[in-house]
Amino acid sequence: MIRFAREVSMNFDDAEKKFKEELEKEGFKVVLELPTSEIIKNKVGVEMEPYKIMYVCNPKKFYELTKENYEIGSFAPCPVLLYQKEGKVYFALNTPEEIVELIKEPLEIIKGVIERV
Repeated sequence: MIRFAREVSMNFDDAEKKFKEELEKEGFKVVLELPTSEIIKNKVGVEMEPYKIMYVCNPKKFYELTKENYEIGSFAPCPVLLYQKEGKVYFALNTPEEIVELIKEPLEIIKGVIERV
């Protein structure tokens, strides 16, 4: 598993906003969001610090990747975690090594976006 994580020095909402703005500059966007902490609260009745999974995609790159491996959809869009733990805010990107070579370029771009947040 390839793992990239970064603590950011801003609150959860500002980090999410900045991340989305930076993604747009690279032609990527969040195509699906899972507000995990809200789902846990509503379904299990447990409070937890903010935790969200954002699925990031560049439609053109995704289409190009399907030409190399049509089953890439099981790994793309790329899931990016945004979470708060003990009051600190983090981004994390986890990728199975088997597909790293195939999606290396988009991963590097997303990592660069996280670095700029």
